[in-house]
Amino acid sequence: MSEASLPAEGTSADGMRGLMGMMRPHARALALAVGSIVVFTGASLAKPLAIQYALDHGVAERSTGNIARAGIAFFVLIVIVFAGQAVATYTVNSLGQKLLRELRMRLFIHFQRLSLSFFGRESAGRLVSRMTADVATLTDVLNNGFLMLVQSALTLLGAVVILVLLSWQLALATAIILPPLLIATAVFRVASQRAYGTVRERIADVLIHMQETFAGLRVVQAFAREQHNMDRFGAINERNFEANVRTVKLSSLYFPWVEWLGGLGIGVILYFGGRQVAGGQVTVGTVAAFVFYLDFIFQPIQNLSQVYDMVQSAGAALNKIFGVLAVEPEIQNVENPVPLPQPLEGRIRLQGVSFGYNPAVPVLRDVDIEIPPGQHVVLVGPTGAGKSTLAKLMTRFYDPTSGTVSLDGIGLRRVRGEELRRSVTMVPQEGFLFSGTIRDNILFGNPAATPGQVEAAGDALGIHEFIASLPDGYDTIVSFRGSRFSAGQKQLISIARAFLADPPVLILDEATSSLDPATEGMVEAALTKLLKGRTSIVIAHRLSTAEHADRILVCDHGRIVEDGNHGELIGRNGYYAALYRQWTSGREPSVTGDAGEDAQGLAAASA
Repeated sequence: MSEASLPAEGTSADGMRGLMGMMRPHARALALAVGSIVVFTGASLAKPLAIQYALDHGVAERSTGNIARAGIAFFVLIVIVFAGQAVATYTVNSLGQKLLRELRMRLFIHFQRLSLSFFGRESAGRLVSRMTADVATLTDVLNNGFLMLVQSALTLLGAVVILVLLSWQLALATAIILPPLLIATAVFRVASQRAYGTVRERIADVLIHMQETFAGLRVVQAFAREQHNMDRFGAINERNFEANVRTVKLSSLYFPWVEWLGGLGIGVILYFGGRQVAGGQVTVGTVAAFVFYLDFIFQPIQNLSQVYDMVQSAGAALNKIFGVLAVEPEIQNVENPVPLPQPLEGRIRLQGVSFGYNPAVPVLRDVDIEIPPGQHVVLVGPTGAGKSTLAKLMTRFYDPTSGTVSLDGIGLRRVRGEELRRSVTMVPQEGFLFSGTIRDNILFGNPAATPGQVEAAGDALGIHEFIASLPDGYDTIVSFRGSRFSAGQKQLISIARAFLADPPVLILDEATSSLDPATEGMVEAALTKLLKGRTSIVIAHRLSTAEHADRILVCDHGRIVEDGNHGELIGRNGYYAALYRQWTSGREPSVTGDAGEDAQGLAAASA
C-alpha cells in the first residue's frame, strides 16, 4: 500500500491478521492461558453438580456421609477455580502488556521509516491518536476481554451440554427464551459496530484539535481568537459526546432486556421443573442445578455482550493501527545499494529533474544543474519558486517525478538511506531541540562522539563560551522544543550538531532570517566555520547571503532562470539584478521560500 493511498483505516481482516501475527511468537503463553481458563471454567461448571449430589443423595437420603463428600468436592472445586483463575489472569495480562509494548514500538519504528510526504498529508494529532488512544483501547480487550471471552464461551457451551444431559425436556422448555435473546443480540451487534467506529473518529478529532491549539497557542492569543477556538472545540466535543451517548443508549436497552429474559427463564424452570418433580420425572437437585446453570448461560451472554462492546471499540482501533502499519514509505532503499566513494567529494548533479507534490501540478520543470565539490551555492527566488523543493530532492526526502539526482556520479535512488544522511545533512531555518541536555542535542549529529569532541565542536564554532555560561554548561536541561532558549541560541546548538556530524554536503534553510542583528552575527560566524571545506547549498531569505557566495542559482516558476556569482548577475541586469536593486532600496523582495512553497506543495498534494 503506497502512502498516496492511505486509507482512513484498515479492514477487519487486516487487523486480525496483524494481531494473530504478533501472537504467533507467544504461542506457549497463549496455550498456558487457554489451558488454565479451561481448567477453572470446568471446575466452575462442576459446582452445581456437587450441589445436586448433596440435595439428592445427602439431604433426600439423610446421608451425612454423602453431604460430607459433596462438601469436600465443592471445596476442591473452588480451590481449582482459584488457582486456575490466578494463573490465567496473570498469563493473559502479562501477554497483553507484551503485545501492547510491541505494538507501540512497531508504530514508532514505522513512523520513523515513513517519508515526509506522509506527514505532509496526515495530521500530527491523528497519528498521536494511533499511538495513544487507539493503543489504550486495546488494553482492556487484551488484559480483560480475552479472559472473559474464552471463559464465557466455554461456560456457555458447557452449561448447555450439561442442561441437555440433566433433562432434555426441561432444557427444551427453557429454550423458548433463546429466539428473543438472539434477535436482540444481532441487532445490538450491528448498531454498536457503527456506533463504536464513530466514537473512534470523534476521539481522534478531539485530539487533533487539542494538539493544533497547543502548538499554535501564541497565534491564537496574538489574534484574540480564544473564543473562536473554544466554540470550535465545543462543537467537536459535542459531536464526541453525542457519539458516546449513542453507545450508552444501545447498552441501556440491551442489557436490561437480557436481565429480564434471565428472570423469565428462572420462572420457566420453576414452573415446568416443579411439575416434573411432582410427577417423579426429575429430582429437586436437578431443578436446583438447572437454576444455577441458567445463570451460567445468561451471565456469559451478558459478559459476551460486554466483551463485544470492547471488541468493537478495540477492533476499530486495531483496524486503524494496522491500516497505518500497512502504508509503505515512498522513499525506500534498493535491494542492492551502491556504496558512496570514500572520501566523498560532494559533487551534486540534477539531470532533467521535474517534480510535483501532485504529479499533475509540477513545482520543478526540467532542472539541469551541477554543483562541483566544495562550492558554496545560494538559491534565491520568490515564494513558491522551487528552492526548498530542490533542497528536499538533494537530500532525497522526495524522489523526482522524472530525471535523476546524483552524488559523486551515483543516483540517490541507488544509495542506502542511512549512508546518504551521513553524507548530506540539512539544517532547517528554525533550530529544533529535543528533550534532554544540550550535550544530547549536539550528540544527535554523531552519537559516537566523545565529550571532548562535543566541546571541541562548540569551541570551533565560537559558542563554547555561551554554553559554558549556562548553569550546568553542556549538561543544561533543554525543555520542550527548547522553549527556554532564544531562537539564536537554539540555532547555534543546531549548527554544533551539524558540525559534529561533519557531512561532506550541507544544505541550509538560511539560519539568520529571523534573528536580531547581535545574534545574527554570532550565527553567521558559526556558519562560516561550518561551511568551510564542504559543498554547501543555502536557501536565501536575505540577498545579503548571496553577495559572497561562489555561485547563485535564481529560481522562478520551477526553473533555474539565472546562474552565476553576484558580480556576474548584477552585470547581466536581469532578474537577480532587479531583485537586488529592490532589496538595497529598502523594499526587501519576497524571496522567502519555505512557507509558501510548502503550502503550494500540500495544496497540490491534496488537489
